[in-house]
Amino acid sequence: MLAWGVERPVVPDGLADRLLARTTEAVGEWIALRDERPDLAARPLLVTKTRLSRLVCDGLQRDPEPYTHAWANVRGTLVHAAIEADVDGARGEPSASVVERAWHRLATERPGDPRSIGAWLNARDGEERDRLVGESTQLLEGFREVWPELRGVPLRVRTEHRLVVMLGGRAVQLQGVPDLLVESPVRDGRARRLIVDLKTGMPRGQRDRDELRFYALLATLADGAAPFRWATLYVTEGRLEHEDLAEAVLATAASRVADAVEQAVRLARSQPGDPGERLAGGAWCAGCRRRVECPAAVQVGASD
Repeated sequence: MLAWGVERPVVPDGLADRLLARTTEAVGEWIALRDERPDLAARPLLVTKTRLSRLVCDGLQRDPEPYTHAWANVRGTLVHAAIEADVDGARGEPSASVVERAWHRLATERPGDPRSIGAWLNARDGEERDRLVGESTQLLEGFREVWPELRGVPLRVRTEHRLVVMLGGRAVQLQGVPDLLVESPVRDGRARRLIVDLKTGMPRGQRDRDELRFYALLATLADGAAPFRWATLYVTEGRLEHEDLAEAVLATAASRVADAVEQAVRLARSQPGDPGERLAGGAWCAGCRRRVECPAAVQVGASD
């Protein structure tokens, strides 16, 4: 993953400018719409991995099911918090202790808000708590088996570092939070960043790759320092998938951002159910409020 001893690639001249150029027309359309609709100018259009994942269907983008906490995603959040502590200096502590501390931190986050992860954790009984801590401890131990101790190595490892890029002045905001960002202090025109996304659930194929490419795009646009590699570490399997720096791949990610902005323009100019609405059925229908009456969702169900 870290590609020790491998020469880092030179970042192509003008890479960030060419990637930005792929979004220019779409951002211009959004700015023109804001001029017509002052209500849209109060805040920038936010483009995140979630918005990008809903590109597949206008109905899903309009009417997604509200996010709710469940066992799998809470376990993922707990493991991520434990790994963050591990990378930040807790490697020498017992895995269970690191997970317990992460549990306590999350359980005290807005416990009075019934929608918070703190409320969900505090609602678990003793048996559920022990099982969740046990599963999370195993996953942290699995991470420790494959992730090297980097303390003392001249690298900077940032956990949950927010990447923000503004387009069209402040009309559009791109935002993402990769799990790990490993950086070299050397500045010589070569790509010396590694982005790592950690997954504790079932692999999601292209969706996982698209999320990671979006992070790589953000890192490149934020300050022109493109990563030499972006990798997904599937913690439950101890398996790694990665891609190395390639302009064509980053260009695809930039085009998806443009698609998301254009979709936002289209949806803002129309109403639900309009003839021009672009509907597509698939596994994502399970996360859409329209799935019962939507003709695209019905067609998918009938063919299964």
